[in-house]
Amino acid sequence: MEVDKPINTDCIEDDTDCTDSGLGISVDITSNDNTLHELPALFSSKTLLELCCSSWSQSANAKVDVQPYLRGCKWSPDGTCCMSVVNNDGVHITELPRDLYSGSVDSSRTIDVLDSVIHVKESGLIYDFCWYPGMNSSIPETCCWLTTRQNAPVQMWDAFDGSLRCSYRGFNAVDEMEPALSVTFNIEGTRIIAGYKKVLRTFDVDRPGRDFAEHKINSPASCFAMNSNLLAVGSWNTTISLFNVNELGNYKSIGKMHGHSGGVTHMKFTPDGIRLVSGARKDHRLLIWDIRYYRRPLNILSRAVDTNQRIYFDISPCGKYLVSGGTDGMLKVWDANKVNWHSSLDVTDVDKDNVTYKFPLHKDCCNSVSIHPCRPILATGSGQYHLKDPVSTVSDENETQIDADEENYRQDLVTGGAVMNNLDMKYSSEAENSLVFWWIGEVGDLT
Repeated sequence: MEVDKPINTDCIEDDTDCTDSGLGISVDITSNDNTLHELPALFSSKTLLELCCSSWSQSANAKVDVQPYLRGCKWSPDGTCCMSVVNNDGVHITELPRDLYSGSVDSSRTIDVLDSVIHVKESGLIYDFCWYPGMNSSIPETCCWLTTRQNAPVQMWDAFDGSLRCSYRGFNAVDEMEPALSVTFNIEGTRIIAGYKKVLRTFDVDRPGRDFAEHKINSPASCFAMNSNLLAVGSWNTTISLFNVNELGNYKSIGKMHGHSGGVTHMKFTPDGIRLVSGARKDHRLLIWDIRYYRRPLNILSRAVDTNQRIYFDISPCGKYLVSGGTDGMLKVWDANKVNWHSSLDVTDVDKDNVTYKFPLHKDCCNSVSIHPCRPILATGSGQYHLKDPVSTVSDENETQIDADEENYRQDLVTGGAVMNNLDMKYSSEAENSLVFWWIGEVGDLT
């Protein structure tokens, strides 16, 4: 069902003009040739306009612990579609509406309700996923993605029909197949790097199967960030390891970075390749590192991360904006021209929230954000696992056995304390499992 009026979500903190002065180069998704254009201005209206949405709800016959919340979303490299991973519901591919390929939008635009064009119903928990870096919809053989999941090898899927193309299997010393915890392509897209509990395994894209090169590591590889020949490996032991990867796929250790208080869950290099941004579970800090001087972080930014869930962040193609969600449902934006988030650390401001803009987008955890590669469009995903309040569970089971006096007494107890537990996130009933596209460019007719 379509919604007649779009939702304008204004930022909480009003600030000065936010015109994007950092311009870069990208590929126009409306053409099949290599036509180049400047990247658009982002957050110039200080307002997010909802464009499209898709949501998932729990089946009436599903068990209580089967909850279809989003666990991540990523735009394809050519910007034509967005991949989202839904807990207990596999992978969904959603196309960008054709009218958003070019031009601008106004506040009277009808919100589109998105349907998945591809749905891969994978069983088991999906650990990691990524697009092929050279993905281009006009070249079908490049349209694919990788997933790694529980009790399964690394698998490559076709983005046109959702079929399984091939698998890359890693085996341990006793010839048992191991599931990878993380996976990524190298920059050229010729190799697949898979992270395991004690090793990194490199597969040749053209040779699926069990042929791989192996490099031992000391702790599980929870996430990757790749930049040219530099590989950053995050771990659940709170450290980040830097490796130099040569053309033959050999790894040379550079050093380790220490600073997080929880396991590292997501990392990304800035477009200039000099700085690395990292986030961890149950850690409210985003750490900015200069890989040339990696002994201590350059800067510390604050966001809400109260659970072990992976909370994604993204960096704009121009390198000016850092965008992150949080378990409080808030979207935070740091503008390099105003807070200089990739500069040196001011120790007096460590505990201060130096964010440029705040947007209250979701009533549930905003666990993933992804900026479109060449359009002023932001994709956000929401949802998390909700524990059921044990007080209400016991009350429901015994409801038929409680007389009027006992019911009144129980209500007094609930009013006094148990209801307050619902304010706690782990017992919250405010579930929102949605994928939303937002316009983050100029909106000229806002009043």
